[in-house]
Amino acid sequence: MNFMYNSIRFSLLFLMLLLSIGCQQKEEARRPLTQSKLSSINTSIERNIEVVKDEEGFFKNYIATDTSNTYTNSKNGFWYTYIARQLKDSIRPQTGDLVNYTYAVHSINDSLIYSNNEIGNLTYRIDKEDILPILRHSLKMMKANETIKVLSPSALAYGYVGDQKKIKKNQPLIFTITLLSIEYKTNY
Repeated sequence: MNFMYNSIRFSLLFLMLLLSIGCQQKEEARRPLTQSKLSSINTSIERNIEVVKDEEGFFKNYIATDTSNTYTNSKNGFWYTYIARQLKDSIRPQTGDLVNYTYAVHSINDSLIYSNNEIGNLTYRIDKEDILPILRHSLKMMKANETIKVLSPSALAYGYVGDQKKIKKNQPLIFTITLLSIEYKTNY
């Protein structure tokens, strides 16, 4: 019994010794090895500000030379004008509606990059599928049988990667989008 008592006592003393040693050692906060990550983020922000500023300049010049159309600045950061407009019909697609559409892509100097024929007719379930942000925003503001011309900043189109084929990185684009039809969701 005395042996067991001494063994427990020794174990408790040893545990207390370990705890006191562990509590006495304070770890200092690790200092950053480099500032490169923060520097990289700041560089990226500055580069994006320059890209946006350049693209706005392209759009202002384009709008100034395209005097036959009146452009509207959307709340989503792009400019648009109607090529074919439906004034009588007021129904726009809502979440869940299926739209049939086509589009063409031009560079900011109006050179054709992709034609409607190359792209073909496409379908999109509003807000339920993943498509280019410029198409998603534009289709929701259109009515059936309307065509709009959209001046798209690169961030809403193919961004900093391009399409790996004909569209360069950070390239502002002109989309001509036609909403061919809307199949309305039946249970609103």
